[in-house]
Amino acid sequence: MNLLVVSVLPAFLLALPWDVCTADAVRAKPNILFLLTDDQRWDTLGCMGNPVIQTPNIDHLAAQGTLFRNAFVTASVCSVSRAAILAGAYPCSRGTKDLAKMVTPKEVSAIYPAVLRAGGYDTGYIGKWDVGVGEDGFHMGMNLFDYWAGDRFHGNYWHEADCQLVTNDGRQSKSEIKCTCPPDGSMPRTGSAGMNHPIHFDRDIVPIKMRQFLAGRDKAKPFFLAIAFRGPKDPWSDCPKDVAGLYASIAMPIPATATMADAMRQPAFLRASMGGDTGFSQVSNPATLADELRKNYRLVSTIDTTVGELRRILVEQGLDSNTIIVFTSDNGHFHGDHGFWGKWLPYEESIRVPLVVFDPRVPADRRGLTRTEMVLNVDLAPTILAWSGFPVPATMQGRNFAPLVGGGSLPWREDFYHEFTWTAEGRIEPSEGIRSARWKYIRYPSQKPVVEQLFDLQKDPGETTDLIADPAHSTMLDSLRAKLEAYRLGLSAAN
Repeated sequence: MNLLVVSVLPAFLLALPWDVCTADAVRAKPNILFLLTDDQRWDTLGCMGNPVIQTPNIDHLAAQGTLFRNAFVTASVCSVSRAAILAGAYPCSRGTKDLAKMVTPKEVSAIYPAVLRAGGYDTGYIGKWDVGVGEDGFHMGMNLFDYWAGDRFHGNYWHEADCQLVTNDGRQSKSEIKCTCPPDGSMPRTGSAGMNHPIHFDRDIVPIKMRQFLAGRDKAKPFFLAIAFRGPKDPWSDCPKDVAGLYASIAMPIPATATMADAMRQPAFLRASMGGDTGFSQVSNPATLADELRKNYRLVSTIDTTVGELRRILVEQGLDSNTIIVFTSDNGHFHGDHGFWGKWLPYEESIRVPLVVFDPRVPADRRGLTRTEMVLNVDLAPTILAWSGFPVPATMQGRNFAPLVGGGSLPWREDFYHEFTWTAEGRIEPSEGIRSARWKYIRYPSQKPVVEQLFDLQKDPGETTDLIADPAHSTMLDSLRAKLEAYRLGLSAAN
């Protein structure tokens, strides 16, 4: 694998006006704090209308910033979505079912952290990486950033206080970073049994590492820090002990489609797809499902507490007035909806994510806004580069939504393409589709004959009534089929 050589500027940076990268220009750029959760669906925040979940710090961030109600991912699984965020491009559109090619950016020097670093930013990364393949992918990430506190695989919630992952300086010794906790270091584990001084990654370790990054940074430079939380990915039981009783006495809002009736309406091949058995068992026992949601919400609330702590750190260090904060997730998650569990499939619970942007430079009278434009994970990279004053590489397929933050207007997309070609050795049903403001068209190309679905999201936001055979919608169906083909061909040609 070709690793990033940070001393070489990408060609598009060399074409900048001569004064763009001078010291004064670099110092004037905003800091950026990018917060990424794992498997968090769009409606698990108070500011998104959830009546039960306790997320006061993220809600406050939205009240001071801009809340995007229609944020989506173009491929709903962690590693593929994270690669899409980094590259600002559709990783599944390369005409391959090879996961390694989907999750490894083609031009590492043109992904946004490389551009920021080459242009004078002090850059850092904390948490789950999951981009690229194995140790090569992990070292690719390590070489992208000045400061590295990345964790292998999916990471673990609990670490010993003296774990080398916690104590590593992130700069001079970052090549030696690893988890040294029993029994097998970075290998997946549940709970903190056998640990002497366990500390929780999302609540305890993230603030420790952020302080470490800020203490060691070059203060003559603006900074970019990405924090990839462990939560709320399973195991959902791994919350801090002092929040283990949170939501215990609260009646949980079970999704309207998390019923046996809806599960039985799903095609047999979807019920057999990964997560189908778990989802089916959850909806057959609403009390069990409610307990699982309590566990998930505890992890989200733990992250919310940490978001508040991170903002306090910025205030303490005088960095709050020039630090843009972005909060989002890599994909959603089914909570028994349609009898499903996990993600992967192209329904709203899987592809829709939270997105909050706080830019302290926005005037007070243009804060607390809600936007309804469809913003995608591939839009994050070009937007981050726009805030930083750098041109967008030609390889990026997303769009800069920075003008929408604070109330600006832009001609914007009316639909987008979602594709999931990875089959996980036959355990996941591949799909592709078009999502517009009103319509959802889904195609399952591996089925013989091909299975299609059509939903009117305006009348049927729960995607319960398939209109594919309704002749009243044949014209719309033909239009969406043509649009899907145009997207597929256009994205493939770009790659």
